[in-house]
Amino acid sequence: MSSNQSVTVDPLKLASLARSLFRQAGLNEEHAGLVAQNLCQAELRGIYSHGVSKVKPYIHSIENSTYNPYPVISVLRESGSTALLDGDFAPGAVSGTAAMELCLNKAAESGFACAAVTKGRHFGMAAFYAMMALERGMIGIALCNSGKIMAPYGGTSRVLGTNPICIAVPSGKEFPFVFDAATSEAAFNKIIVAGLEGRSIPTGWALDKEGQHTSDAKAALEGMVIPFGGYKGSGLGIMVHVLSGILGHAAVGGLYDSARDGNGDAGGVGYFFCALDVGRFQPLGDFTRQVDDFIDEIKGARRQTPVQEIYVPGELEHIRRARHLAHGVELGLAVYGELEETALRLGVAFDITKNTREETEAHAGRTAL
Repeated sequence: MSSNQSVTVDPLKLASLARSLFRQAGLNEEHAGLVAQNLCQAELRGIYSHGVSKVKPYIHSIENSTYNPYPVISVLRESGSTALLDGDFAPGAVSGTAAMELCLNKAAESGFACAAVTKGRHFGMAAFYAMMALERGMIGIALCNSGKIMAPYGGTSRVLGTNPICIAVPSGKEFPFVFDAATSEAAFNKIIVAGLEGRSIPTGWALDKEGQHTSDAKAALEGMVIPFGGYKGSGLGIMVHVLSGILGHAAVGGLYDSARDGNGDAGGVGYFFCALDVGRFQPLGDFTRQVDDFIDEIKGARRQTPVQEIYVPGELEHIRRARHLAHGVELGLAVYGELEETALRLGVAFDITKNTREETEAHAGRTAL
């Protein structure tokens, strides 16, 4: 354990452990792999709030049947370019992947398609789904509403979820153009992790239960997060709820008004996915060249002092992923301890210490990351 209160772990062993834990908790091999991959991809990309800190609460939700370990995901309504799926309260990576795959298949036929999911659960990192479109030469969009943990602009009560938006765009560069952000000033799960690790949070992330700004993570967990950019983030959060909650029939009966499970979805949430086939508008190569030129123009813009480099959406996540694969993932002691405790309780071998780089590369094909 290092002096900076973190442990360096091997990303492939981490993914294998997560898969084994979900398998032991009751998911089948395919579903356990999807959920583990979703969380570990987030960890690699530096989206720690949606990474392996979610393993323990996910397993808790499986064990208490909040998440259905034996889901039957079905299509409720369908046309040539649309679909509404019943997620049957499966872990989000399971129903979300099924919906996005259907969306992509429809877009391959029609050029554009949308799919919504009702009876969803926490679906993890939105980029996990939007980026599925990239290997098909498509633009991917993923939205999700969540439990009521955010105040609307000017309000002091929970009305909205953090309601993330992700848009993934293919490029010719080594990294794709990927914008992935919650409509809150900070993801609620970042505050959960801060609370676990005993850290304060920046003032401006959240309000306490009395509606006052707070830097105390525990007070924020009892209170509410606030939208980014004032009325702009609030407006986007509202529209995400319309598309993924109301349009997809996932908001009937209201969403819960508590974060007791740490996942923000005890009442069920909805997803909304879109896929757009670039080739229906112009040759994919022409499009990606223009995207690359646009990226170069952005990065070449005159910089403010003391900015050293301008990054485009998805670039930093790509850099973090490469660094984590090469040098290991830093886990906070609280998250590391939760994983160890969960493994011990479920009877799963716990060994996620960092291999040498050569060992990691030699075993890189064994676990999908």
